[in-house]
Amino acid sequence: MASVQLELTDKQYKKLVEAVFLGTWMVNSTKMELDEEFEEVRELVLSKYKEAGLQDLISHQEQLGIHDLDIDFESQLLDTYVEEYDEFSFWDKLVEKLADKEMVQRFGAPQGKMTDEMMEKRMEIEEQIGEKLEETGVTELTFKGKE
Repeated sequence: MASVQLELTDKQYKKLVEAVFLGTWMVNSTKMELDEEFEEVRELVLSKYKEAGLQDLISHQEQLGIHDLDIDFESQLLDTYVEEYDEFSFWDKLVEKLADKEMVQRFGAPQGKMTDEMMEKRMEIEEQIGEKLEETGVTELTFKGKE
């Protein structure tokens, strides 16, 4: 099997650690069992922490045989990147789902591939919904449950 060597500055290595942690977290956060291939790469990257002088951010858990991020560093990464991503993707998905609902109400259930005209209409609807949500947030959204 071929091998790949990388030369990184300490700063680049720290960014790689952040990227690997965030990527592995995203892949595994919704699973009952860890994706071992991602975990293997994570472990390989984190194992080089001493070479980059990151003993204050990464440690080796000898009893478990793994490397782990300092809890404060991990929390900082989650707060900085994941919360912002979650907030953005929430609004993006909300607009998408509301546009889906509006398209079905106006034009019925989709029948095959959307035409250019339908795509244009959908984009207009998404833009209108996005603008409305920017103005009001969720305060004007309603749910009509079964009575």
